[in-house]
Amino acid sequence: MSPCPVRVPSVSRPCPVRVPSVSRPCPVRVPSLSRPCPVRVPSVSRPCPVRIMEIYHYILVALIVFLAGMLQSAIGFGYALFATPLLVLIGIPLPNVITLVATCSLFQSMFGVIDLRSHVPWRLSLMATLIRGLSLIIGILLLKILVGLSTLHIRMAIGCILCALVALQLLYRPAPRPKLHWVWSGLAFVSSGLLSGFCGMGGPPLVIWVMAHNWSNPKSRAFLFATFTAAIPIQLVLLGISFGRSIIESFVLALLLTPLVYLGSALGLSIGNRISKEHLRWLAYAVLLIIGISAVVPPFLQR
Repeated sequence: MSPCPVRVPSVSRPCPVRVPSVSRPCPVRVPSLSRPCPVRVPSVSRPCPVRIMEIYHYILVALIVFLAGMLQSAIGFGYALFATPLLVLIGIPLPNVITLVATCSLFQSMFGVIDLRSHVPWRLSLMATLIRGLSLIIGILLLKILVGLSTLHIRMAIGCILCALVALQLLYRPAPRPKLHWVWSGLAFVSSGLLSGFCGMGGPPLVIWVMAHNWSNPKSRAFLFATFTAAIPIQLVLLGISFGRSIIESFVLALLLTPLVYLGSALGLSIGNRISKEHLRWLAYAVLLIIGISAVVPPFLQR
């Protein structure tokens, strides 16, 4: 038989239209259930952003500031002597400690000036501020050298300075007189500025200088308040220029702690009115010496 002239396609011939196989992957990619979620959910074991040790740290700072305000109000001195070594011992850098203490002291001094403004010897306070401001610059330059040392050496330096200042106040009690020679005045103002810039404890030289005068109690306190109020802003500006942003953060923290300072001051006034000033003074000296020795001895033993 002759073949048919019309060619019929075989059933087994592939279709000209290609149909995608069922097994071919879909062009739209669907994320697998095992693929990690783009939104990261913190694990239960992840530490809290605010660590517990940081909370304890701030509580200690608040307690020290409160007790320093109470001591200052009860016996009339000792805020920086008490607060500075303890804040250094709990690990705060010395420039930030100086900022904290100076800021808290500033507001106490400002209200003291307002209250005793009629007793302030303005010309003498201005002269003392100018001399202290110039020596503050040298003190802060020395501070920049000190902070480059190890923590142990810084604690030893602060402890030694504290013990020396307490011993100076205990041993040197000059007879009061109307006026001192200008050499003693210059020495007191320069050393006060140096210590304020170097370690934030510039009060004792001024206190001893004031005690050497036969001034009334309001005039003595008014001079100290006026001198501190005028010099502390200079000190804070120099610290900010020298050490940068961390000083601003410490300044803000001190502002937040100011109510605790006044609460401690109110309690200190109550205590000071009930207990003999002389007994409180000797107790304060003992506490300050213990703090100073505790800052010196452990680092010395670790050497």
